[in-house]
Amino acid sequence: MSEPNQQIDQDATAGWLTQAMTRMIRPVVRFAVGRVSCGALIELIREVYVSEARAYLVQSNPDRKVTRSALALLSGMDGRAIKAFETNDERQFAVSDLCSEAAILEVWQSDPDFSDSEQGSPRELLIHGPHGTFQRLVSRAAGRAVTPQTALDRLIASGNVELNKAGTKVRMIDPCYMLVPESEKSAIEAGSLGMNRLGKVVLHNTNRFRQGRDPWLQQDRWSLRIPRDRLDLIRNQLRALLETHIGQVEEVLDDEERRPSDGIENAVGIGWYYWEDPSGEDPVKHSASKRRESSI
Repeated sequence: MSEPNQQIDQDATAGWLTQAMTRMIRPVVRFAVGRVSCGALIELIREVYVSEARAYLVQSNPDRKVTRSALALLSGMDGRAIKAFETNDERQFAVSDLCSEAAILEVWQSDPDFSDSEQGSPRELLIHGPHGTFQRLVSRAAGRAVTPQTALDRLIASGNVELNKAGTKVRMIDPCYMLVPESEKSAIEAGSLGMNRLGKVVLHNTNRFRQGRDPWLQQDRWSLRIPRDRLDLIRNQLRALLETHIGQVEEVLDDEERRPSDGIENAVGIGWYYWEDPSGEDPVKHSASKRRESSI
């Protein structure tokens, strides 16, 4: 193959890979929007990247010491950043590190320009003005790109602040910014575990060829021609079908468990999920004739 054709082939592969990774990343980013800032998400990714790069090197060469140079080559990060993450395993993020709304409330309570030092409480602030105002607070805590009105709308909606009757001043009524309502925690916990497990299947099936291992089941079925007025019926029918399968799988797992057990041995499981795409953004839309997706 000539050099220009090789370059075209490399570029095409790079484009295909980034598109595939974008599909994987997009649900995480969509979940983060409104909860965690882009900067905090990038910082979290960098931290996880160093951890996973180290695990990759250990698995690839168990007898070889993991060097910072090897981590830098894999991650594309400089040595100082890698060193910082190496000394902060499982770092706990403060709420103010994760989103600008919480950072605004924290600065409001701690900075003497915006709080009453004698009473130790945040002051009522004029919305606009150069000094000791909500406008100045937002600029200091969230950056100049964020307007005071944008921040004010978010904090009013979250129940953290309120305006006076004249609409010229803002007062803090709740210093705690709620990243996740209690009602959402169980769904997030289950969803994060489900995404993690599906990721393990993808990695296993990607690496199985060079490792000589059998594939794990990963399949999807869909139709692109379900009328909207039939969606409720389809949801109920598929839920009943999946619940039947769930019961059958539970019976198999119960029968195969070793009793008595001294502890965890091998984790084995199956996941089920149902999806719709009323927005028309799902990638299957680009191949209307397909109804199957399989990695094996």
